Amino acid sequence: MRLAIWSIILAAVAVGIALIARNSTGYVVIFSGSQRIELSLNLLVFLVIAGYFAFYFIARMAATLVAIPARVRAYRENRTRSRLRQALDDALLAFFQGRYASAEKSAAVALAGEDTKGVAAIIAARSAHELGRFNEREQFLEEAKGAAPEVDQARLTTLADLLVSQGRHAEALAVLKDLSARDSRNLRLLRLRLQAEQALRNWDEVLDTVGALAKLGGIGPAEAAAVRRAAHLGNLNRKAQDAAALSAYWKQLPAEMRTEPLVAATAARYHLALGGNAEAQQIIEQSLEREWNPTLVALYGDASGADALPQIERAERWLREHARDPALLLALGKLCMRQGLWGKAQSYIEASLALEPTHDGHMTLAALMETIGKPQEAVQHFRRSAELAG
Repeated sequence: MRLAIWSIILAAVAVGIALIARNSTGYVVIFSGSQRIELSLNLLVFLVIAGYFAFYFIARMAATLVAIPARVRAYRENRTRSRLRQALDDALLAFFQGRYASAEKSAAVALAGEDTKGVAAIIAARSAHELGRFNEREQFLEEAKGAAPEVDQARLTTLADLLVSQGRHAEALAVLKDLSARDSRNLRLLRLRLQAEQALRNWDEVLDTVGALAKLGGIGPAEAAAVRRAAHLGNLNRKAQDAAALSAYWKQLPAEMRTEPLVAATAARYHLALGGNAEAQQIIEQSLEREWNPTLVALYGDASGADALPQIERAERWLREHARDPALLLALGKLCMRQGLWGKAQSYIEASLALEPTHDGHMTLAALMETIGKPQEAVQHFRRSAELAG
């Protein structure tokens, strides 16, 4: 349709020009010294138009010829860039396919380009690391230096990641601290930092990092709770030989962590080892009020003071709800022994063993038998405990 319209327009213009030229009777006289040239007006118009188009085409041809070397250079540069980009794409694809040798080879080709050098070096470094060629990995990472800031950050992140995977956590943490100062909300950096801090047992730093991750949604509630629990257990272990430090740390723990069974049991054991029976008793009672736990119940029997009657009364109240709990029955037996209630202690311990024979139960009953002057029964229970232990 468009071609037909243009054809009609051009035909109309041609007819118009022909009619004008036919009816034109004008002429032009050109004098040059003694020379006189006389032309029709139509011929002069034709010569001017023809000369203009001739000059235009000659000028365009000359400009095109002059520009040929530059265009050839640009073509070659574009072809080289395309080849390097293709090599980089091939390297990425091979890396994610797990073909690390091919990825390293393609990335090495892309190293020749300024635009692709930084990313190619990082891919080559990761591929060399996966192949166990750590010297080549370091060389490739050196190649990535001096690139754009975002590429340099990727290089340092890669270095930290590879160091963590290699178990060089202290070196990785030094790199990660510098990176975190630049980008404190980067989830990948925070996860790597958490992994390195856990390996180095930097428990206070672990708590800070997991807090930052949780705020950004980079770690689930269950995983965050497990990490916090491990960190608090690590700090409690470091203070296990200092009663004052242990008590101070316990008081500053979050309330939900103080009643967590594993944490409470660990703190109670450390207090018992230091002679802090009253502290251990309080920790166990608070935790059991929140959640019943056999491990804590078993420890309760060892956390008695000079007067065990209040503990016996509390444990017997628990017994109304947990009548067939062997750990509670054994704990009551130990408390009664501490109070000198031999008959009551024997009945509780025997009831516990009837429900669940344990090494600790038979040892406790053997000690009771020795105390009340029944050495033969004591020997039998010692043997039974040895069999369970073996």
